[in-house]
Amino acid sequence: MRDTAVPAADNRAQAAPIRLAVSSNAPDEASELGGRVWYPHRLDIGRSAAGFQWRVNAIKVQGVTVGLLEYGTPVRITTGDLETAYQVNFPRFGRLRFSQGNSVVLGTPSAAAIHGPVRATGIQGWSEPAQLLGLKIPTSVMHQELEALLGRSARQEVAFEGSFDLTSHRGKEWRSAVELLVAGLRNPDSLLTAPLMAHAAVQYAVRGLLLSAPNNYSEELAGDAEAVGSAAVRRAIEFMESNAHLPITLEALAAGAFVSPRALQLGFRKHLDTTPMDHLRTIRLRRVHSELLSAPASTRVSDVAARWGFPHAGRFAIHFAKTFGEAPSQTLKKSTEISGL
Repeated sequence: MRDTAVPAADNRAQAAPIRLAVSSNAPDEASELGGRVWYPHRLDIGRSAAGFQWRVNAIKVQGVTVGLLEYGTPVRITTGDLETAYQVNFPRFGRLRFSQGNSVVLGTPSAAAIHGPVRATGIQGWSEPAQLLGLKIPTSVMHQELEALLGRSARQEVAFEGSFDLTSHRGKEWRSAVELLVAGLRNPDSLLTAPLMAHAAVQYAVRGLLLSAPNNYSEELAGDAEAVGSAAVRRAIEFMESNAHLPITLEALAAGAFVSPRALQLGFRKHLDTTPMDHLRTIRLRRVHSELLSAPASTRVSDVAARWGFPHAGRFAIHFAKTFGEAPSQTLKKSTEISGL
């Protein structure tokens, strides 16, 4: 039985989350639908198909799929190479056996298995109740977030160790981030319906995995960043000047300057004794000041401020007065006085 239709799987980022709630009592249908949500696979049933039950509840956010999977009878699942994605699996309750190549991980609520794009994978279990939480991350998304953290291009693909300890401090934090995505499964009014929030949640989960789970880039990612030179700082400022009217994050600034976020922060502190985001705020304040100086008397200061990224009127007024020595309303008044001459 289908609760909702399942669109064909793809790796494109979505502007809004796609939710899937599917169940079946037929092994062939479960295998076909499950292959569209996750990967094409072979499903072997431990005993007669009588009493077979399968249920998946998944959400696809910004190209990343997170889902809950349950079977009512013992099964073995085998796939070919994952090819275009990384897969992170662990049971929220119960125990499951995960394998890839010669690597075997006994998955528990405290231990996750991470499978790379190459080599066949397997899942075995459900002789007792268990609920699998799976995270499917396209290789393109993983690579993009890796390069953002490194502040440089990465020639090698990420290679994770087979298991991930979810009882470590960072492991617990990462699981909490994934549970935030899971919360969006059942709530149609979830914050994940806002594309910016969805992007932030996915980014946190993927980057958190890179920073927490042992991999071939762990040492470099854990290393102390060095301050960048003045050329990188200038590139970041040019990016700010050209895009000040758009939402800009520290990560976007760092990407525009071809450095890591931490290195850019150190560079701004070294060369300008400020932070990238404080400098961006100053640029935006100047834009507001310039616009108010030429604005008609009917202009609402709050509208101009919001357009330049200052939604909180009180904080904006404080920063404006500190920068220009007068209230925004006084600057606007000057404009009307000049136009009346």
